[in-house]
Amino acid sequence: MILCFIADGRSIHTQRWVEYFAQRGHEVHLITYDPVGRTIPGVTEYVLTSRWNNLYLSFIPRHLTIKRLVKKIKPDLIHAHFIAKYGFHLPGLRFSPTVVSAWGDDVLILPNKSWLIRYYTKMALSSATLVYAVSRDIQNHILVDFKIPASKVRYLPFGIDTELFVPDPDGLKNSRVTIEIFSNRGFYPVYDNETLIRGFAQAYRLDSRLRLTLKGEGPEEQEIRDLVRSLGLLDCVRFRQKTEYAEVPWDLQQADIFITTSISDGTPVSVLEAMASGLPCIATSLGGIPEWIVNNETGLLVESGSPEQVAQAIHTLAADPGLRMRMGTAARGVIVLNGQWKTLMVQAEKDYQELIKTYKQDRP
Repeated sequence: MILCFIADGRSIHTQRWVEYFAQRGHEVHLITYDPVGRTIPGVTEYVLTSRWNNLYLSFIPRHLTIKRLVKKIKPDLIHAHFIAKYGFHLPGLRFSPTVVSAWGDDVLILPNKSWLIRYYTKMALSSATLVYAVSRDIQNHILVDFKIPASKVRYLPFGIDTELFVPDPDGLKNSRVTIEIFSNRGFYPVYDNETLIRGFAQAYRLDSRLRLTLKGEGPEEQEIRDLVRSLGLLDCVRFRQKTEYAEVPWDLQQADIFITTSISDGTPVSVLEAMASGLPCIATSLGGIPEWIVNNETGLLVESGSPEQVAQAIHTLAADPGLRMRMGTAARGVIVLNGQWKTLMVQAEKDYQELIKTYKQDRP
């Protein structure tokens, strides 16, 4: 197959996707606004730079370039990842078959910010031959909010490599005194780190063994650092910069608990990676999260914006190492059963082949 992807080259999800199909021997082309930053064997990359630092002004020049590239590449199928920006190019290409993947914010948040974004979201979804939704919740929003026929919307979650993400092989963390809580979601408003910090502060007053590591980047980092300082948590909260994806499995193996306090979510890959690593997770009960975390079985669910519930959940897990182990083991079992990367990608490859075959049969 000759495959053309229109997606954010910086995203690890994009990189894993194109790398999979290149390794499978397909001809893979990636059109992106921002470069991958590394060489992916078998993938031809096209970076669409722009003289304007404005997505709206840049859209038409980029779109015209994409049309020329598609004419040159002559792909069998085009797949846009993330509806906003990248999926918006699909309607104007007048190409078939096309696939668009909805990741979360592109359905749950961005269309509510502007009638123009909502209009183009509807256009992208309507024009695509097949729509992938990474959670049942997102799938339902696509069907209900945008009136897209159920026959062309499929649930395909982000998969996890369960050979890469594994529990701590040495068990060394079981001998330490501290209890390590970890989050690598970054410092963006949607992750509501203020609730996380205030909840942690309450739990720390009850258990001084607790330690919290926040890893990532984002516009609210300094604000969260200031909050940590004002609450007197400098000795027990650590900040770490974002690193290469290859370090994530090690990060999770060092942790005892994973936590996220987001106010909107699709299927957060960070949560699934933590589950595959045998960690009990504390997460807000919204979006696609309850599809994976069963409260009191594979983790603890809390209401968004509730430091009190966050504190209680932390205290519950910190006080009971047996409970942490049971939940972590059950969490990994869920990923092994329903979230295997290789299994899900085999399905995507079959979908591609079916779409291409159908298109060629129908074409006069």
